[in-house]
Amino acid sequence: MSRLSQLLCLLVFITLTGCASTQQPPSSSQSSSLQHIVVVWLKEPGNEKHRQQLLTASQRLMEIPGILSVHGGTVIGSNRSVVDSSFDIALIMEMSDRDALKRYAQHPLHQQLLNEVFKPLIEHYRVFDIE
Repeated sequence: MSRLSQLLCLLVFITLTGCASTQQPPSSSQSSSLQHIVVVWLKEPGNEKHRQQLLTASQRLMEIPGILSVHGGTVIGSNRSVVDSSFDIALIMEMSDRDALKRYAQHPLHQQLLNEVFKPLIEHYRVFDIE
């Protein structure tokens, strides 16, 4: 192999190994945040007042320990067959870990908002938890 070929092979090897990730995936003993996503269909689809009530009330969930962020918004309509635009709003909450998710579900503030604000306005909803 010529000196130039050896040099090119070495350069390719260094480039490829330099791009490899050295980050280890979290082990089961390590804590990692998770996303709690709630997709909501209103009893009165498209009702802007009700959408805003839910989005405003959802910001109060930040008071619950372990919730790192709460983001929400209204649906963007689409004619694309792969896009589901049948819902009214979606909420994305980042939680510190699985224990925070468990505590959130039982927390008195969550229960209060669920019974006083969310349930009266919501026809149905779907939840997706992602780690």
